[in-house]
Amino acid sequence: MNSNREMLMRNVQLADFGVIETNLFLDTHPYSKEAMSAFEEYRRAAAEAREAYEKNYGPLTATAEPLGNNWEWVQSPWPWQMEE
Repeated sequence: MNSNREMLMRNVQLADFGVIETNLFLDTHPYSKEAMSAFEEYRRAAAEAREAYEKNYGPLTATAEPLGNNWEWVQSPWPWQMEE
């Protein structure tokens, strides 16, 4: 797999992990300003990482913004598929 593609996917995964973990923390600490701030940072980072990946390699989900006039969801390899 392309090392740039791997790096962009890793960025999506890391940011998504931060969103999920801070979301879980906020479930038990809903008034934590620090956690809410971290959640917003991770949420922004996840959106940016996903946008960068999709711009270069196509959509990660079927609900992603279309990048062209044709259905690209099945055109590129799935994120877990390795390219030879």
